[in-house]
Amino acid sequence: MLLLPLPTRLLTRLQGEWAGVVAPVEVGANLPGLMAWAEAQGRAVWRTPPPAGEGAWLWLPAGRSDLQHLPHAPEDILVLSGADLCYTAEDWSLALPDQTAAERAATFEGSGGWPPALELARQRPGDPEAYRQVPASVLLAPFVPPEERRPAARVLAVSPLVTPVVAAALEVSPAEWQALVEGGWLWPAVGGWAFPPLLRRWLAPDPDPRLARRAAQALHDTDHTAGALEVLAGASLWAEHLSLLVQTARAGQGEAALRAQLRRLPERWRTEPEALYLAGLLARVAGDLDRAETLYTRALDGLTGAAAALTLNARGVVRAMQGEVDGALDDFTHAVQAGGLTAGEASQNRATLLVQLGRHAEAEQSLNTAVAAFREAGDLPREAYSLKTLGSLYFGRGQLREALVPYRKALQLSLPDFVQEAALSHLNLAESHIYLGEFDQAQHHLQAAAGLNERQLSSLTAGWLHRVQAILALQMGEAAQALAALDRIQTDDRSLEAETALLRVRAHRELGQPEQARIILHHASPLGLRAELEEALLGEAGIDPVIEAARQEEARLELVTALLYRATPDDLQEALELIRQHGYLALLGSRAAAPLASLAQDPPTRALFPLRIQTLGPLRFTHAGRQVQLGDFPTRKSAALLVALALAEHPQSREVLAERFWPGAKNPLASLQTAVYHLRSTFGVPLVGSERGLMSLLFPVHSDLAELRRALQSQDLAGLATLLRPMTAPLTVLSDLPAELSEERAQAERLLHDALRLHADAQPAAEIHRRDALRALIATDPLDTDSREDLIRWHELHGETDLAEQERRHLADALRALGVD
Repeated sequence: MLLLPLPTRLLTRLQGEWAGVVAPVEVGANLPGLMAWAEAQGRAVWRTPPPAGEGAWLWLPAGRSDLQHLPHAPEDILVLSGADLCYTAEDWSLALPDQTAAERAATFEGSGGWPPALELARQRPGDPEAYRQVPASVLLAPFVPPEERRPAARVLAVSPLVTPVVAAALEVSPAEWQALVEGGWLWPAVGGWAFPPLLRRWLAPDPDPRLARRAAQALHDTDHTAGALEVLAGASLWAEHLSLLVQTARAGQGEAALRAQLRRLPERWRTEPEALYLAGLLARVAGDLDRAETLYTRALDGLTGAAAALTLNARGVVRAMQGEVDGALDDFTHAVQAGGLTAGEASQNRATLLVQLGRHAEAEQSLNTAVAAFREAGDLPREAYSLKTLGSLYFGRGQLREALVPYRKALQLSLPDFVQEAALSHLNLAESHIYLGEFDQAQHHLQAAAGLNERQLSSLTAGWLHRVQAILALQMGEAAQALAALDRIQTDDRSLEAETALLRVRAHRELGQPEQARIILHHASPLGLRAELEEALLGEAGIDPVIEAARQEEARLELVTALLYRATPDDLQEALELIRQHGYLALLGSRAAAPLASLAQDPPTRALFPLRIQTLGPLRFTHAGRQVQLGDFPTRKSAALLVALALAEHPQSREVLAERFWPGAKNPLASLQTAVYHLRSTFGVPLVGSERGLMSLLFPVHSDLAELRRALQSQDLAGLATLLRPMTAPLTVLSDLPAELSEERAQAERLLHDALRLHADAQPAAEIHRRDALRALIATDPLDTDSREDLIRWHELHGETDLAEQERRHLADALRALGVD
């Protein structure tokens, strides 16, 4: 055989310090060229496995199974495959310098760079049918299977890909096709095995249509549709080829792929209805929507069944893009009747158009149809997508509880295979829980989304994650923290850019920085009503048109925000009813919700406005969007009265409270009543009720002390850790009113000490968190000798002898104070 050059990229790899090189088993892999290289390098050529200790060598295995017995350590050996010996298009061109670019391209495409095909290309320039000529038989003779294998090879050569399923469909036994694998006639290929293209065409120049149909069906059934199309084209089964193309071709394949599919068709087949459908797809991708609609309409004259449904769906998309709403909806409706995946796609498309038209109830019905169709077809990704779209429809209408159901189903379908989709579903759930005021659940989903994104990094998913983090911060009244989260977003995604801008506007508005907000506002304009709402809240536009638009679009969340801003008595009553009906508890924590508390005249409504009291650290109250600190009260005793009532487990006697806080006053009860009036003026609503001489708070109380007690009793270590942060600063409780609340403070300090003790004991002995916990424990009780001894041991464990000695001195002082020698 004529000596052929080795590929350039292979020569580069061969320059390594390899103890041995294993030649490919595949036939036609230019073994003469490889042997010539070995001899030039002084390497011994072995046809049996080289013995141990042998120097540089080239081994020519007789069969694929020999590769299971490599003679040396794998890291010292370069094992070559047939693909390593095949030429690139550049190698092919260099080897055929006298041919035109078109001639070289024609023979390279039909050869796949297989070395034996190079000499045939030299003899018959640019002839893609050269395998039918006599020279091909002469050149390929050394590489064809022996006579006993040739019948099976000719049958298998009908298919460009050989798999067990294909072989079974072609009635070739496993032993026969595995023998072709063993001898190297079948090469490894993605998804199975394949003959070199030129050898395959020589073996089966005119495929048996019967065998071709069976091979194509087997390939299509196992998701090797490109191979199925090639089989049908090779056997000139153009009707079946077109039918399969219609089933599988999509605009998303791109213009180049669609052009290649049409170009492959013989001229007479390009006017068939199926080909017109494909031409319509190409016209749509090329941006010629009018021509696409015309081609689809012509195709429909000759199509029935599933092909007609596909074409109707495609025409509906084009009509929707052109603004022909009624025609698009009609096309989608008819396409749904075909069932299967097409019904799912058409229902999804119909729902998208209906949402744009504000026909939400119909859109919901279409999305449910899409979900069912995709579920029945076993298409998990698209079922999940339709569920997420359904969730987004509910969310956009402010039906947050309803949105949770499809979002959760989408999450279940996405895990564990579709990591990024699962992460985005977690973010959808987190955002819904935020507006429902369920911040713990929102945090759970945020952490889950972050964990999934760490497994499979995506800057876009990270951006959406930071966006939801910013929403949570805003709902918790931390606008500066929200801006910090938004600063971490880096994206060129237009949707995320607009969402980020909208949140920046809101954050700057809530920080009292309207000028910065106005500068950013125009970047959020693609978001429509939500951007218009922010414009109105900034005083740049009227609120009345926004309220009307929100009603028309059924945008309940935006409607409530706008009603709270306009704040007429009727607006407040309507806003409260919407909040109560749909569970928008997070809105009750905003400043705009403060006037709503005055409408709370019954226990169920008052339950929506709990009074939150923070006793760890500086004293702080939160109620209906108002945050009140000690300095905001007219008198210290009015603040102390509120704390005493908030922490009491039962109503308190008016006389007892009056004597406790105003023992020297001429009229203690009058002083008590004045303090109650001060509380009303401070919070804007009556907080204290009195009945039969007993006083209590009208609103439910949520206190950090109660949460601390619950965590301590249930041994909730994670909850304790959250409540006791930060451990780096001394923790105090009710320290702002030491004289006025001595009894409550003593009880609270005992509770805090017990909680710190449990937290400290739960920390691993060697970790720095244990040191911080012990220091916090000692700060609350300097005479806690056990904790001081534990801290001494921690310092000793870490070799901090000076600090350990210092703590020993403190321990000695504590023991003396306790009267212990």
